[in-house]
Amino acid sequence: MLKKIAIFTAIAVLPLTSPVRGEVKINFKIGYVDIQKALNTCEAGKHAAAELNKEMEKAKAKYAAQAEELKREKDTLERQGPLLEESVLQEKMRDFRAKYRDWERFRKDAENDIKQRHNEMVDKISKELIEITNEIGKEGGYTLILERSLVPYIDPALDVTDKVIKLHNEKYGPKKGETPHLK
Repeated sequence: MLKKIAIFTAIAVLPLTSPVRGEVKINFKIGYVDIQKALNTCEAGKHAAAELNKEMEKAKAKYAAQAEELKREKDTLERQGPLLEESVLQEKMRDFRAKYRDWERFRKDAENDIKQRHNEMVDKISKELIEITNEIGKEGGYTLILERSLVPYIDPALDVTDKVIKLHNEKYGPKKGETPHLK
């Protein structure tokens, strides 16, 4: 934490101490962007979240149905167990454990696949948002634009997040009449 504060202080004070022909340069422009807010608010981010939620719900429904089937099979085994020969019961128990392991594997794989897709989408959109923030910084004459989560307090008047979202939607959002999708 102290390292971040020292770096921030050095960056903020540096322009104040840079002499230009014997004068002290005091003209610099600072802004900040809330990448998480932009990610959650931009059209691509909303679409990605909705798409992933649909996939997760579909996977949950599938493995919930399989879990219910396994529960019925377990209940049947428990009822029939005392009536079956030991070798037959052992074989049915082995089959049941194998089905259960397959179900667990399917559930974990489905969740991991969705998490991986989520991370890939977040990474892609975040890179686009940072690219747009860089463009805003260059075109707006900013000395620096900070990520909001790195600064305990910053004047809300310095926020460029809405501008980043607007430009991202213009550049990467769906065109008129087009169904939103991730490129």
